[in-house]
Amino acid sequence: MAHETEQGQMTLSRRNLLELSIGGAAALVAGKRSAVAARRSLDEIRESALAFFQGRGHVPVPSLAMITGYDFNGGLCFDDTRPETPPGPWMAFQTAARIDDIAERNRPGVLAGFTIISVGRPRPADSSTPLDAILEFLVEVRGLRPERMAFVSTAVFKPLIERFEPLRAGRFIERDITEAKAAGDGSGYFAPSGHPYGPSDYTVGIYYPIGDAVTAPSTYPPDGYVEIAEIVTPPADSLRGPQQGGIGLERLAMAEGKPAPDFEESRLDLLRMIEEEAEREGKPLPPGITAFASL
Repeated sequence: MAHETEQGQMTLSRRNLLELSIGGAAALVAGKRSAVAARRSLDEIRESALAFFQGRGHVPVPSLAMITGYDFNGGLCFDDTRPETPPGPWMAFQTAARIDDIAERNRPGVLAGFTIISVGRPRPADSSTPLDAILEFLVEVRGLRPERMAFVSTAVFKPLIERFEPLRAGRFIERDITEAKAAGDGSGYFAPSGHPYGPSDYTVGIYYPIGDAVTAPSTYPPDGYVEIAEIVTPPADSLRGPQQGGIGLERLAMAEGKPAPDFEESRLDLLRMIEEEAEREGKPLPPGITAFASL
């Protein structure tokens, strides 16, 4: 089993990581049929995104490692922020996990490990931005209804609303800039405290109702909705820098009413991924894995 250090914190070996996962693995086997259905729906969306964004000139690049080597987030990849921007339009499928999400694991849309369809440009050569491309993918390719969308951001985002029809059709929820910057949690401003790459960006969060929730939201966070995408939206006078956006793969499946993994299924996938990376790269298991393995 896991053992205690002098500081009283549990550490893991590869052997006791497996032991801690056995109970969850049994539950996953019992629900194997639903897990297979979820995998198929995610694979279909993944292939659809790859075809669409490659068609828009975004070249696939390798994903970031799950084991970061930083103290932040227990040494686990937190999001799709990159230390260096690729030289041209790019895309990647990035797995991430957030220790703080464990406390929210019973909330719809919260997973242990989740996948971000990440797209970016080093600079906007024209009006084609990640926001433009992501809206087109969600509406024209995946069939989401703009009038059911909620866009959460700050006043910085307002000038963009008239440029894109889906933005005009949906509901805009404005967050106070000071409040959004203080939170740094995205949907207005993204700047997680302690993040090793120090992102600090104005953003817009795209939310969509899950199931039959149709009441138009007016406050943040919108009740009955999950965030399916988040895009950097710099002020209009500073559009010369890199731009990036991400779509939650699993959450998009949920928004479409398709099978998606639950927290336990994603937890076991996450543990396996970290174990395989540690073995393959000769890395020690990150301390953050304990929080997920011991559930």
